Amino acid sequence: MKKIVFLFLMTAMLLVPISSAFAAKIGEQLTSPEAGWQRFDDNHPLIKYCGNWSPYTNGVNLYKGSANHTGTVNDCASFAFKGTKVRIIADTFNNKTKTAQISIDGVKETFNENLTTQGSTLVYEKTGLPDGIHNVRIQLVNSDGYLTLDAIDLESSGSLVDNNQIFSLKTSSTNTNNAALSWNSMEGAIGYEIKRSTKAGGPYNTIATVSELAYTDTTASSGNTYYYIVKAVGINCITNEVSATPQVPEIPRPTGERAILVVTLNTGLEKEFDLSMAEVNAFIAWYEGKAVGTGPASYAIDKHDNNKGPFKSRKDYVIFDKILTYEVNEYSTASK
Repeated sequence: MKKIVFLFLMTAMLLVPISSAFAAKIGEQLTSPEAGWQRFDDNHPLIKYCGNWSPYTNGVNLYKGSANHTGTVNDCASFAFKGTKVRIIADTFNNKTKTAQISIDGVKETFNENLTTQGSTLVYEKTGLPDGIHNVRIQLVNSDGYLTLDAIDLESSGSLVDNNQIFSLKTSSTNTNNAALSWNSMEGAIGYEIKRSTKAGGPYNTIATVSELAYTDTTASSGNTYYYIVKAVGINCITNEVSATPQVPEIPRPTGERAILVVTLNTGLEKEFDLSMAEVNAFIAWYEGKAVGTGPASYAIDKHDNNKGPFKSRKDYVIFDKILTYEVNEYSTASK
């Protein structure tokens, strides 16, 4: 009986995938991809470089004998891939950056290349991504050393994708209380979920699902920054993240001496007030603030010369959500 149990345990151990039992860790050298992974050289035509990158061959055990590097801040390398996981392979040395930035679908992280001197080093790994197309950007953000790229590892079923197929989100600059978004179509998508967050990188809430390739967020508040991504329904692709800070255009204030302020309520009732321009502008400032969600619900307007009887003062309180329109009729005290 003991022999049978021992044989069973040995068989179970042999069935454990070697790649999961001995998976490489960050900082370890990988001269070839592990089981379940495939490798793409840094000179692959679908990897795009911006800035002053240059090839070099004086590293130790570089994949295919060379790597690309740059020492210029803001230089970047970008690629897109289809799959659920990615590894960055680099040449490490004490003159390399400790704060390389990587962005996957707009979510930013950092990794360190200032490690033991060796080529083909695993410096970054991301797993558990949605099975779809992902946009990756690697960038040198500090002048603390060189940024290198030796190779990219993807899962065996993954692939690099032409940049033109990247599911990309854009936002137009706006001076209105809206955020206008647009994106390219993705074959196989049955709709698009627009997701929004008040923090970079999420968490996101779905605010709309549309079939078009554009959406205007009319629920954004002026002066607040929002972060958006779009998910292609049916093929599980996610765009990069973009941000927008809607702004309501400033309305020129009246500059006359005095004015008749006419407030029309949603009942059709009109209220007239003879006010100084300072009072009119104070009312306008309250109304615009309340329109974007700040300030009290009501506003007190002094009736001044209309005071009657024993009252020290008389004020008319108007309620924001009862106001239909208002108009300002300026006049000069000299012509009154």
